Amino acid sequence: MRVSRNEMNAALSRAYEGAGHHIGDYEDAAQLVTWSQMCGLGGFDRIAMPPAGPKGGATPRLVFENGGMAVIDAGGADVCEHGSLTSDLAHTKALSSGFAIVQLANCRYPGLILRSLSLVAQQGVFIAAYWQDAAGAHGASFESGATFPNYWHVENLNAAKGVSTITIICTDQPALLADAVARQAEQPNVQRFEISAAQLAANYMQSLESGITVPAAHWDALNAAAWPILVPSDALSRAGAGPG
Repeated sequence: MRVSRNEMNAALSRAYEGAGHHIGDYEDAAQLVTWSQMCGLGGFDRIAMPPAGPKGGATPRLVFENGGMAVIDAGGADVCEHGSLTSDLAHTKALSSGFAIVQLANCRYPGLILRSLSLVAQQGVFIAAYWQDAAGAHGASFESGATFPNYWHVENLNAAKGVSTITIICTDQPALLADAVARQAEQPNVQRFEISAAQLAANYMQSLESGITVPAAHWDALNAAAWPILVPSDALSRAGAGPG
């Protein structure tokens, strides 16, 4: 079956709210997963279904910080809980010092941070991120002003399980980011699978025009996850419905 972007965002928002995520977090989660799926990076494949409840504390823990660096401990939380904060922190530090490295440690579903990085890149800086998960090692780099990144993936390279660490590099100087990206690419005898920014953009537009393909069972599980936020249809609930 195919659903629209708006339908997917709404269903995911309800599902994450039903799982116990806070207001703001469940909207972010919906946007992150939908964006990844529309780009062809398998957002649905990266999350538990139905979505798991929040595991982080009320706020992330700042482990270390100086002028151009920071390390944040997410405490096992989803990227949707602290990914936007981490991306914005990298951006703020880069604007101040010219180059910043920020890590988000102990987070789940690290690949879903890409939409947050996209929003930063569109503000006129260069930004990249690297992480590992159960599928292997991943990286993505955005040109200044870009909406979509150049993405690469290496299968089963010291694959991580459960929580992971994302390293974000942000700068207003393209040469610095190019050097950092080149260093990450120095993995001889390892085959890299790459997807260009142009291809991700094409995937996104195709999903926008034709709809997002979703297995029926997956869609049913997504809607079922919203049951905790629903109320029974009875005389009392109907009496309280609508403007008060």
